[in-house]
Amino acid sequence: MLSLFRRIDHARGQIGLFWTDDSLAVAQVLASTDEGKPKLTHCFHESTVAEDTLARAVKRLSYRVLPTVSVLPSSSYHMLLVEAPDVPAEELRAAVRWRIKDLIDFHIDDAAIDVFQMPQHGRGGPNQMMYAVAARAELVKQQVAALEDAGLKLEVIDVLELSLRNIAALLEEDGRGVALLHLNDVGGVLLLLRQGVLYLTRRIETGVVTLRGANGMRSSLIAGLALETRRSLDYFESHYEQNAVPVLYTSGLDPADQDLLKQELTISVRNVHLPSLLDTELTLDDETQRRCLPAIGAALRRDKVTL
Repeated sequence: MLSLFRRIDHARGQIGLFWTDDSLAVAQVLASTDEGKPKLTHCFHESTVAEDTLARAVKRLSYRVLPTVSVLPSSSYHMLLVEAPDVPAEELRAAVRWRIKDLIDFHIDDAAIDVFQMPQHGRGGPNQMMYAVAARAELVKQQVAALEDAGLKLEVIDVLELSLRNIAALLEEDGRGVALLHLNDVGGVLLLLRQGVLYLTRRIETGVVTLRGANGMRSSLIAGLALETRRSLDYFESHYEQNAVPVLYTSGLDPADQDLLKQELTISVRNVHLPSLLDTELTLDDETQRRCLPAIGAALRRDKVTL
């Protein structure tokens, strides 16, 4: 059975890739040798993917032998919140496979499945919940083959939510609780976490292209984003008995949209600023940061997943 997550060696650094049908983002992060910030040495994206795009991208990297983490686009897998089966750890994936077989739009025998657990309910509720990730095994195998053919040392196939979690975990508010809203062209994802632990993730149907084409409806779309965010914040605070999240970090919103969102939420709204989180000599505009954020998060992966 193909597993999406597994343990990796990150002592020297990693390469992160975020590869979709029409774009490729690549990042290379070197581990700090003095307990300082990780060093972002490469960050670039191609908005049009051709047959040789990946090969050309690999040639631009200075340390191609580093372990590579590749991120699946959210359209290629299901992220399902399910009750954790009461079985031994070694039987967990098999038990979850049976539980989600009617919740995905392809046959369960064609699925690559992995799981990660959620924090306990703040009031000690009886049922432990977990997220199950189900992707088409054939698509995962195709990506693995393409990356290995390009000469990369592929170690992990990751998912968007977990790669973005690695970015959010670097934010100074992470110790108290932090929210991150990342928009791609046609959708996005909202994360809530504390101390690097993911408590909640929700898919967002509004994307950057959607906002740009909204014209007079833009304020309504921002109000919808605010409503979804507020519901998620309230759930995080009440269900897990957490303190109020003081800041929403965003990627993909322009200043005017951020101001509207701030008015709706009545909390601080800030753009993710990568140079404050990573050591880098690169000049990164907002669009490059947005497109590369999942790849950078992948290159920052530190999980030691054993399921």
